Amino acid sequence: MDVLPAEHPKDPEDGRGRTPSPGIAARVPATRRRRAYRVDDGRWLGGVCAGLSQHLGWPVTLLRLAFVALTMTQFVGVIVYAVLWVALPPEPPRVAAPGLEAAARTGSRTVATHVRRRTDVGSALAMALVGGGVLWLIQMSRFGMAWGVFWPVMLASAGVAVIWREADSMGTWREQRSGGSRTVQRSRVDRIGSLLGALAGLMLLAIAFVLVSPQTSQGSASQLMTMLILSMGGVAVVGAPWFFRTRAELDRVREQQLRSDARADMAAHLHDSVLQTLALIQRQADDPRAVARLARRQERELREWLYGAPPDESTLIAAVKRMAIDVEDEFDIDVELVTVGDIALTPQMGSLAQAAREAVVNAAKHSGAPRVDVFVEVLEDTVEVFIRDRGRGFDIEAIDADRQGVRGSIMERMERHGGRATIRSAPGQGTDVRLEMTR
Repeated sequence: MDVLPAEHPKDPEDGRGRTPSPGIAARVPATRRRRAYRVDDGRWLGGVCAGLSQHLGWPVTLLRLAFVALTMTQFVGVIVYAVLWVALPPEPPRVAAPGLEAAARTGSRTVATHVRRRTDVGSALAMALVGGGVLWLIQMSRFGMAWGVFWPVMLASAGVAVIWREADSMGTWREQRSGGSRTVQRSRVDRIGSLLGALAGLMLLAIAFVLVSPQTSQGSASQLMTMLILSMGGVAVVGAPWFFRTRAELDRVREQQLRSDARADMAAHLHDSVLQTLALIQRQADDPRAVARLARRQERELREWLYGAPPDESTLIAAVKRMAIDVEDEFDIDVELVTVGDIALTPQMGSLAQAAREAVVNAAKHSGAPRVDVFVEVLEDTVEVFIRDRGRGFDIEAIDADRQGVRGSIMERMERHGGRATIRSAPGQGTDVRLEMTR
């Protein structure tokens, strides 16, 4: 039996019972990868150039001129723009922090409505005139397309662009309508205008089909097959915006349902635990020890709920945590627990946990201290447990031989299982107990 003068070990850094992770300090937070979106603000057509401008940090005018220049080469710019229009998702709605969102939902906070910037009509018209002039010059040169192909392609491209734009506009209206009671809905005139725009786009596609039909009505079977494939492709292209919009809406509904379920779970937990504990505290306000016990229990439950599922009960750390909870509830004392590592609860580790419990119970009964610190560290070859209190202390040599709390329950128990117990104590200086067990 080792009896040493009182020398208190260094205070543990964490007194909340949470297990520190060795890799937390060196862990670098992951950086979210930036993603390009089609932006609704300031768009002229589909918001592709505006979105790429925000993503790349380039001037939007430069990107628009680049697409116009690519259009000079067999309509490459139109094809690339259409592909990006389909590939890039629309910009997601702005989501506020949970607290601000809840305040806005209950009407406690006024939300500033986001108003889309109007398109600069003059700049858009100037860019359209420049693009039209460039296409005209190409057509007049030897690099142009045949007029019988040029006009159907132009009308079909314009029709698809109008339909996709109006599909985006109608989708934006649906988002605003389902986004909350404080968003501004589109007027009926705007909705009718979107529908008329979609019909105009379909008419342009029909005209392009009529212009191409006479050229293939007397052609070979391969030409007719090509026309059929192009028609089917046109239907797919026209329906693509609604398909992607429907899929995005389904994803958004699923995400909103998950958030709603999370809020419901939190509300149920707050009602079942926190509110019930507050009611008990109010009833026992004249008993400070009972209030402290209820507060400790509620803090422990909240920590377990916030930081994940309870640990595996078949480990040493789980046994020590359960011991700390039991001692707190039984003796109205704070047990500040810090753990590093974990190990399976073998018979040896079970004896170590029982010895630690006896040491903590002795401190709660006899030290008079309001708090007991427990530090558990699982090393490569050994497991160490430190129990410390700042109470009145005692002279271990003065303990009667028939008192088994220290000798039998701590010292001899550790020795029977190949461990070692060391006690440092002196009257008025508190007590330190060190338990060491070989793995």
